[in-house]
Amino acid sequence: MEERKIIKFDADIVSLAANSKHCLVLLASGELQKYDPVEDRVSGLNFLGITSDNTSAAKGVITHLACGECVTVACTSTNAVYNIPNHTTTLPKHVRIKKVVAGFEHCLMLTTNGDVYSWGGGLRGQLGNGEIVATNDLPCIVQGLAGVKVTDIAADGWHSAAVTVFGDLYTWGWNNQGQLGLRDPQHRERVVSLPQLVSFPGNEDVTVEKVYCGIGHTVVEAADMEGSKHVWVAGWDLEKRFNYTEAKSSANFEGFRKLDAPVQEGPVKQFEVGAGAHLVYFLQRIQDE
Repeated sequence: MEERKIIKFDADIVSLAANSKHCLVLLASGELQKYDPVEDRVSGLNFLGITSDNTSAAKGVITHLACGECVTVACTSTNAVYNIPNHTTTLPKHVRIKKVVAGFEHCLMLTTNGDVYSWGGGLRGQLGNGEIVATNDLPCIVQGLAGVKVTDIAADGWHSAAVTVFGDLYTWGWNNQGQLGLRDPQHRERVVSLPQLVSFPGNEDVTVEKVYCGIGHTVVEAADMEGSKHVWVAGWDLEKRFNYTEAKSSANFEGFRKLDAPVQEGPVKQFEVGAGAHLVYFLQRIQDE
């Protein structure tokens, strides 16, 4: 078992974002630090306002972070968007950023009024604009979701997902592992370049609340008609996630399946679900009595 590594900083941590190469740490002081696990070294990333072109935004402070394998995104209080260290664009003042996520090569951004923007690599349809393009450098509204108010987004690998205010789930991108949760054979092992509405097995009436993406799977938190909360997973078979000698990462095109939470012992405790690149995890928060 590897020895646990503890990294200490001079200020409280506001946000974390990581890929397979490094971890970005945003501090309450406004500083952005990068931890390199190979070199076991922490260094500062001081890129704001360093560009000299006329389109460069005022400095501002970092408000959102996201890491992919090929993109590392930071958004600032002045609506500037960076693929660190390069300034990508500055969004209009009326656009207010709520969330930013990244796959291997692409990024999604959700605004407070429910619009979704995408940019970056698009060869596997992950931008959601109906086109297969090598790259799109500037954030563009995902037209397939135009007029639909989105409340949550997720991305990883080469696929994307969005949840609407009505509890509907849309997915798009590469469906090579069944990660889009689309059961129609026409989508199997295909690139899906427009957002598709996902149906759940047996046409069960499910209200999706949150979505998370791994490389080959998608996880959602959803409520049924009685209000009971459930976790569903599509793509890789991660049912035996607590026994890694039996867990499978082979493709599964059956659509979404219910995923049981860990068995709870003693008083009922709160679980939060999430997804890593190759796994699903349940985080237990013990409430103070």
